[in-house]
Amino acid sequence: MSDTRHDALWVMLADGEPHRVADLCAALDVDAGGLNRLRLMLPETVRDTLKQDDGVWQLRAPSVVFLQEDWTEFSAAESLNVRIVADCASTNSELLQAARTQAEDTHRTVLVANRQTAGRGRQEKVWLSPAGDSAAFSLAWLCRQPQSQIGALPLVLALSCHKVLTRFGVPVSIKWPNDLMIEHAKLGGILVESIPQQEGCIAVMGVGLNFRAPPIEEYAACGIWEHAPEINPTVLLKALVHELARDVQWFLSRGFSVFQTQYIAACRDHNQPVALLRRDEIVARGKVLGVDSTGALLLENKGVVERVVSGEISLRSEDDALVGGAEQMLLLDCGNSQLKWAWVINKEIVGTFRAPYHRLSLLGDFCRAHRTIRRVCGSAVCGEIKKLQVAEQIPHRIEWFASEKIACGIRNHYRHIGEHGADRWFNALGARSFSDRACVVVSCGTAVTVDALTASNQYLGGSILPGFNLMKESLALRTANLDRPFGRIYPFATTTPNAIASGIMDAIVGAVMLMHRRLSEREAPQPVDVILTGGGAHRIHANLPPSFLLDTRVQIVDNLVIFGLLNRIEQS
Repeated sequence: MSDTRHDALWVMLADGEPHRVADLCAALDVDAGGLNRLRLMLPETVRDTLKQDDGVWQLRAPSVVFLQEDWTEFSAAESLNVRIVADCASTNSELLQAARTQAEDTHRTVLVANRQTAGRGRQEKVWLSPAGDSAAFSLAWLCRQPQSQIGALPLVLALSCHKVLTRFGVPVSIKWPNDLMIEHAKLGGILVESIPQQEGCIAVMGVGLNFRAPPIEEYAACGIWEHAPEINPTVLLKALVHELARDVQWFLSRGFSVFQTQYIAACRDHNQPVALLRRDEIVARGKVLGVDSTGALLLENKGVVERVVSGEISLRSEDDALVGGAEQMLLLDCGNSQLKWAWVINKEIVGTFRAPYHRLSLLGDFCRAHRTIRRVCGSAVCGEIKKLQVAEQIPHRIEWFASEKIACGIRNHYRHIGEHGADRWFNALGARSFSDRACVVVSCGTAVTVDALTASNQYLGGSILPGFNLMKESLALRTANLDRPFGRIYPFATTTPNAIASGIMDAIVGAVMLMHRRLSEREAPQPVDVILTGGGAHRIHANLPPSFLLDTRVQIVDNLVIFGLLNRIEQS
C-alpha cells in the first residue's frame, strides 16, 4: 500500500466523527483485510485513539493530517512547490539538506510533515510535534541579501502567524523574538536557518503549531483547538503559507521597518517588566519599550535603554522568570464564604489571591495563566458542593488535607479528630512560622475560633463563637427592635446601633483575652503570644486594651491556613 492510501484513511477519520467500515472500504477500494492493514500503518498515537465498534471506526478526538492532492490548486495559484510527506525527522533539516546541493530548485518550496520525529527549536531545543496533534512545515526562500541582513525575518514570520491566527479567532500574542503564546503558554514556535550563497543566502523557515497541547512537564503549552475547536487544519495552513510567502517578499524588498508598529502591538510583553536569560541565568531586567527597525529589543532599566539582539538570549515575563524550572504548587483555603489560594514556588509563597464562590472563574483564569503548576493541595471547611465547584476550575487532582492526631511535631488533643475543623488545625500549624512560644491563635471569619497552642507543641483545643455578621444577624432575626445598622464601638454606648457593635466586639475581644489568661496560667512563667488572622483581625487588634498590647506580643498574619498547609506539605 502507498503512503497516500493510509494517509487518506487518516484524513477520512480525522474529523473525529463515526465512519462505517463499509464506507471506508468503498472509498479506499480495499476489502476489510486491506483496511485493517492500512490501520496498522497509521501512527501509533493515532491508532491508540481509534475506537472500533460494531462496524464503525471513530477517532476519540479530531486529528491533524494533510493530503498532497488537497494542495495542487493552491500550489499553482501561489507559485509554490508544496510537498506533503508522511514523516521526516525535521522539515527544516530536510530542506536545508536539499538547499546545500540544489539551492535554486529549493526556492519557494514548502515541506509539510504529517509526522516529525526530531523537530528543533531555537537554541537547539527539542520541538515536540506528536502525530495528529500538531502541524509542522518549513518554507525555503532564496534571498538576495546576505545572512547579516535578514536577522529580523523570524519576527516577521511570527507576525504573519499572529495575523492569521487572530483572524481565525485564536487569542495569540508574540513573545520576543518569535514565540507564539497564549498568556504564559506556548502555542507555536519558529526557527529560521540559512545557508550562504555566492550572492545572498537561502533561508529555511520552520513553523510548528500545536492544535492540542503536547503531554509535557517541562514548560506550559497550549493548543489551537482549546480556543477555536472548529478550525480545519488544512484551511488554516493554507492561510498561513499564503501570508508567510507574501510577508517574506515584502520584508526582503522593504525591510523590517514596515512591520515594526504591527509587531510591537502584537507583543505580549510590551510595556511590561521582563527578565533576560542566558543559559537559564538572569542577565538583565527591565521594561520592554518595543523593538527597533532591525528587530532588536529595547529594554529600559532605571532610565537607561539597552538594545538587545536575540542570539542566545531568552526573554521571560517576570512571572516566567520566577518560575524557571522551579517546583510549583497551588495551595487552597476553602472557607465558608470565600476561597483563598496561594501560588508557591520552591516552597516560597509568591502570590496570594481570593474570590467569593460565585466568582470562581477567577481561579480558573489563574490556572490557565499558570499552567506550569503541577501540584494542588487544599484545606476545606466549606462543604462538598463548594469543594466540587473549586475542583471544576483546576486541571489537576486536589490533595485535600484534614485535621490529624499529630503533624509538624504538634499533637492534637481534640477528642474526635474527624469533627475538628481543618482551618483550626492548619492555623495552629501555620502559627509555628511566626512564634515558637505558647500562643493563642484567633481566626475571625464567618465564625471566630480561639485556640490554644502550648510552647511544647500541644494543641489544647479552644472555643468557637459567631463572627461579627452572624452575631448581628442573630440579633436582627431573633430579637424585636434590634434590626439596626451596625454602629460604632464605644466603652459606654448610648445608642442601640452602637450598643450592638460594642457588645459584639466585647464578646470577641473578651473571648481572646480570657483564652490568653487561661493559657498564661498554664504556661507560667513563660509568655504567651496572640496571632490574629482572618478578615476581622485588624478590628480585633484595634479594640484590644492598650495595657494588654503592652504586655503581649500580638501579630496579624494574613492567610495563616496557607502557611499551615505549606508547613504540613514540607514535613511530608
